[in-house]
This record gives sequence, C-alpha cells and structure tokens, in this order.
Amino acid sequence: MNENDYQELNRQIENCQNTPNKDECLCRVLDCICKKGDRGPTGPTGPTGPRGATGATGATGATGATGATGLQGPTGATGPQGPTGATGATGATGATGLQGPTGATGPQGPTGATGATGATGATGPAGTPAENFNSYAMVHDETDSSVPINNPVKFQTTNISNKITYDPNTGDFSIPEEGIYIVHWWINVRHNDSKNSTCEPKTIGIEFHQYWPNDVLIAHSSTHNKLTCCDTGTVSGNAIFAALPGASYRFINTSDIDIKLVPNDLYSGSVSITRIL
Repeated sequence: MNENDYQELNRQIENCQNTPNKDECLCRVLDCICKKGDRGPTGPTGPTGPRGATGATGATGATGATGATGLQGPTGATGPQGPTGATGATGATGATGLQGPTGATGPQGPTGATGATGATGATGPAGTPAENFNSYAMVHDETDSSVPINNPVKFQTTNISNKITYDPNTGDFSIPEEGIYIVHWWINVRHNDSKNSTCEPKTIGIEFHQYWPNDVLIAHSSTHNKLTCCDTGTVSGNAIFAALPGASYRFINTSDIDIKLVPNDLYSGSVSITRIL
C-alpha cells in the first residue's frame, strides 16, 4: 500500500469518527486495515471475487454495412417427400388415339349358370319297332372234340336264341333279317397234329366266315403264341358285320394243323351274336 492509499484510508477513518450516524462496522474495518498497514508491507493480492450481476444492456448501435456475399455451399441432401397434394380438376378429354393391336386371348371364364329349360318340342315320328332288333343267339361247347384243317367248329349247346338259329351238326348260324350285327367269341384249343412227330410250334387260327350264299371272310383270330404238341391256348375275337337276309355263318379252323377243343373248368368255347342296327 503506497502513501496515497494510506492518506485516503486515514481520511475515510477520520470521516467515519466525525460522522454522527456512522456505520460502526465499516469504521472498525477501516481502522483495522489502517493498523495492519502500519505493521508491515502489503501482502499479495487475494483471489478475484465472484462476478457481479450483469448490468443493464446498453442501447443497440447502428447497423454496419453489409459484407460481401460468400461462396455458395454444397447442396444439402434431399429431404423426405411431402404428402401427396389434392387431385386437381380433370382436364379436357384428348383426341382418340389409333387403335392398338388386339391382345392375346385371356383364359376362359367360368361356365355360367344353366339357363331355364325351354318349352318341350313337338313329338318326333315313331322310331323303328323294337322287335326289329331282337335278333340274337348265344351258344357254347363243353367237349374236347377235334377240328380238322378247314373244317367248322361245332358248338354243341344253344343257350338262347331269337330269330337267329344255330345247327350244332354243321356249325352254321342262320340269320333271317338283313342288318348290322356284332359277334364275340372265344375258343380254348390245343395243338393236335398227330402227323408231325416233331410237333413243330404252330399258330392256331380260327376265322369267322359267311358260308352261304357264298364264302366271305369276315374276321380272323389266332393264338398269341405258337403252340407245340399238347400246348393249350385261347383264340378270341369280335367283329361287326352286315348280314344278308337268310345268309349262314360259321367258324372255321384255318390253321395248317388239326386242333382239339379244351374245356376250361367247364366251357371249351362260347359265341354270341346280336343285331345292333
């Protein structure tokens, strides 16, 4: 503390002592400071006290001149897309364009509901009487009879017949009415060539012929495999044919060897003939 400071401090102490309404506390502090100043040199400056309250803001100064425009910075990232705006009014219809090529046909749609049933039509003309188509016959055989080459197969038993007749002595089926007929047959046979000691394998063939008024081949059938002596096979077939009125028909062994019928459990063969038109 320098001389001027001591003088100012003493002046304040004097004023404090001579003031009627003096601040006792302040006077004591000043007196203490003055006495300590007499004892020795001034100590180091203490730490800065806390900042006082900020004073009132002064008046704003005048705006300075605008500085030069800086360089343009890089473009920022695009922000998210905003909501779709309201749909605008529909514009006027444009002119019709040229027709494009026809597209591929799409898949067929589901079948629609069945329509109402129409009115019943007028009754048609009467058909051919049913009795015209009741010509039929069925025969079978239970024997083990032999059938030489080019001879008819003679079935022995007539199961049923109407108009079509069968003669077991000749093997002939007689058909009185002209029409279209269907015939089915099967015959169990055995290789029966007693003249050939080697028993060369043979295919057994049986044909259905018109026999009268002239010989006409209608259908041919045979065993699936060749048969040796004592081998057994089945010949089966069917045919649709046009019959002449009063003509006769028969099954003939057309193999180049004799054959023998073979009962299978009971039957050795069976034939059925039916008119269909």
